[in-house]
Amino acid sequence: MPKEDLSNLMTPVLLLDYEKLENNIKRMAAKEESNEVELRPHIKTHKCIEIGMMQLKHGAKGITVSTLDEAEIFADAGINDITYAVPMTSNKINAALDIASKVNLRLLVDNYEIVSDLELYSERRGMALDVLLKVHCGYHRTGVDPRNPASIKLASKIANSRNLTFKGILTHAGHSYDATSIQQIKEIAIQEQTVMIDFSERLNKESSNLKPEVVSIGSTPTVELTERFMEGITEIRPGSYVFHDYTQVALGCCQVSDCALTTYSKIIGKYDEYLVTDAGATALSKDLGPTHIETTTGFGKIYSNYDKQELDPNLHIYSLSQEHGKVKILNPSDAQELRVNDALRILPNHSCLTANLHDCYYIVENDQVMDKWRVRRDRPITSPC
Repeated sequence: MPKEDLSNLMTPVLLLDYEKLENNIKRMAAKEESNEVELRPHIKTHKCIEIGMMQLKHGAKGITVSTLDEAEIFADAGINDITYAVPMTSNKINAALDIASKVNLRLLVDNYEIVSDLELYSERRGMALDVLLKVHCGYHRTGVDPRNPASIKLASKIANSRNLTFKGILTHAGHSYDATSIQQIKEIAIQEQTVMIDFSERLNKESSNLKPEVVSIGSTPTVELTERFMEGITEIRPGSYVFHDYTQVALGCCQVSDCALTTYSKIIGKYDEYLVTDAGATALSKDLGPTHIETTTGFGKIYSNYDKQELDPNLHIYSLSQEHGKVKILNPSDAQELRVNDALRILPNHSCLTANLHDCYYIVENDQVMDKWRVRRDRPITSPC
């Protein structure tokens, strides 16, 4: 597409700073290489073919997805090594088998019922499936308890199946987002790795056919704040590192200058003590961000000067309706220059959710729109239209 000035864009839209995006991807690729682990980034953050291809170009082994729709879309785009990192349910098995007939697809389980169903469905279709056992490392969302002997029995059931291949173990330290300090995140990162290495050793001690080929960990905070991964970790799966967001800034995982994604908005009303913008809940999301660290985070942070990467402490996004955002002016005398039609760039609290609300990214270099990339939030499997 021809170059375009930001001022010509309809708002609200997503702006993606290409230089920052590329720097984030290269930095994580360097960490992968120096640690001799495989990088399998979680593309649920961006849902964008072009970004996925950039990650692969810079050394990613494959990708991680959170829906079979994402797996289908990226498989059709030519990416042939995919982990579906949400535990399976039976109604998804045939769709997963369809995708597995085209690419290398690894599925996640944490219970006997689904293992039995995977055996049944795959045998009916004469196919084999690669399976990972989901392990919880302290997050307590999904995953087997690695201390429970039943977890080893479940791994044995997978390994002894005629149609399933036990590939290894996977975890997600989602509780790192509840941390209140860098030190606490580092402690969670050690916990995450220790749990997985200990469980891997117990599996290998139980039987040689239970030795995990894959020992996969991942959350952006724990990966970003780990310099050296413990021996025995084979794979990392960060996601939001490609964009970062205000939550990552508040956690201490990055600087504002690392954040690549912003919502571009216009002021549609100015009043004595507040502004109204055209970026509401459908442009920002209602994620309040790291309220356990900052009680007044609001629904994103407004830049006072994007070129200098400065956030405006005087403007607080305190209320969202569907297409309106209300911005409290804490000191009205410091906002006299703001006018209706002025542009605002907003750093989202949660880049994954914000990106999923939009249809495309406007790729920006030096305040010029250079390209437009599609956000593939369509659902060709679960809700084809």
